[in-house]
Amino acid sequence: MSKAHVLHANVTHTDKHGNLLWSAEDLHNMLHDEGEIAILSAFFATGMSGYGAAPANLYLGLDARTTLVEADNLAALVGEITTTSGYGRSVLATSEAGTSGAAFYINQPAAYYRADSETVTFTASGAAWTVAKNLFLCDVETGTTGHLICSLALTADRTLQDGDSLNASMYIGLNE
Repeated sequence: MSKAHVLHANVTHTDKHGNLLWSAEDLHNMLHDEGEIAILSAFFATGMSGYGAAPANLYLGLDARTTLVEADNLAALVGEITTTSGYGRSVLATSEAGTSGAAFYINQPAAYYRADSETVTFTASGAAWTVAKNLFLCDVETGTTGHLICSLALTADRTLQDGDSLNASMYIGLNE
């Protein structure tokens, strides 16, 4: 039986001086219903209403949902960091996937393949951020009109102070 799995790698929180405050690796993540449909539609059924071909970009973001459920969508996000303190969803271009220096590349860490994202850096600027409990991957830069692909509950709530950084990457894989 084949399985899809989503894992997350390399999340680190550092202060403005570069001192490590927290890190986590290889945490299990949730692939949302919309994410499953979007991935399958892009490869197998590009005419599917509301999905179609793969988007030019995907985005990593941070929010504060207390509980992650498979049926979550972008409208279910709670407490996404505000844009007044240097926050914005980080862009990951899909148009150059698989090439050196691209936002995603295909990796085979074991008996399965996965698409690994580059590491993005979120940096609080001008003020402390509200609490971040989750990392999420979606297909729109702002708002709730796109698709929520997957989410990861961080092992500890993170509140970035002015100048603090959170480095994050995500990978999604298929195996049998």
